[in-house]
Amino acid sequence: MSQEKHAPVAVLDGGLLAVPGLEALREIHAGRAPQPPIHDWSGRRLVGLQRGQASIAMPASGWFCGPKGRLHSGIFAFLLDMAHLYAVVSTLPAGGGCTTAELSVTVLGEPPPSGAEITARSRVIYSDERNALAEGLVTGQGGQPLAHSTSRYFVFAPGTVAAVRSGSGSLAGMRATGPAARLEEPVPQLAPIGPALLQRLSGLQILAAQLTGEIPAAPIDRYAGIRLTEAQDGRVVFSLPVHPGLVQELGTVFGGVIALLAKSASGAAVRAIAPAGTGFTALDLKVNFLRPARAEGEELIATGTITHRGRRLSIANAVVTYRDRRIAIATGTTALVPPDQG
Repeated sequence: MSQEKHAPVAVLDGGLLAVPGLEALREIHAGRAPQPPIHDWSGRRLVGLQRGQASIAMPASGWFCGPKGRLHSGIFAFLLDMAHLYAVVSTLPAGGGCTTAELSVTVLGEPPPSGAEITARSRVIYSDERNALAEGLVTGQGGQPLAHSTSRYFVFAPGTVAAVRSGSGSLAGMRATGPAARLEEPVPQLAPIGPALLQRLSGLQILAAQLTGEIPAAPIDRYAGIRLTEAQDGRVVFSLPVHPGLVQELGTVFGGVIALLAKSASGAAVRAIAPAGTGFTALDLKVNFLRPARAEGEELIATGTITHRGRRLSIANAVVTYRDRRIAIATGTTALVPPDQG
């Protein structure tokens, strides 16, 4: 993939093009420039920012939990992508730009239940005029490591980035209006798939029951608007309506949202082949971003497919499309605990 396929990159506030990336980010978080909609959607909080380093926290809300009532591992990818972006942007000159090319996340143990907050810290470990590499870690409220990550970025020279014209492209007209307030609300049913169902139903039977509405979707799916539309042996399809609330600083759908959707699809593909009583632990996720997605309506579609069926380890791919064009390809590995070993 060539970098030219990404250019020109649009930004939401043209005034920020006149200052270096570090200063632009500080302007946003000091309230002197508009926050992007994804700020409200995620409830994020900037913890620290200096050249080449960034720390961002977000609530470990029950709404960010997956089917087992623990934080969805895709939330780690979501938060890490945000911290990596800030770390890389903080190194850019005025008028420069960047876009995520690849995101790799390794989950460190079983994700915890919901709690007060999780924090991602990222630092740029290499950069030149065309590429940057960032490394990061997500930690829990007590400082325990939850996930490790590296991310590669394409970097664009000053003059490549173009400002969106005032009006429809402004942040003021694209603020998230609904989801953020829900983060403080209790989750109606934290773990829709309890131990009894896991012992009695196969993964495919559970997914089929979600399709018919007999079993509710996981909290993260209900919060994000992710919807299961198809489930069969080793293959699932999810959709996510694109709306302005998912937009980040550079004017496109935030890459962390795409990674979250891809993780939902790859993880569910593994569940679709699992017999009743199987235990699951996400191990890793790698996402290659092919092109940006604009917040122009329609849906992101993620198709998860099994590529390796193992008794203790399964691997699934996820292809994310927008308007029938591939925008990302992901691979996720899941550790399994067979029913007779649980």
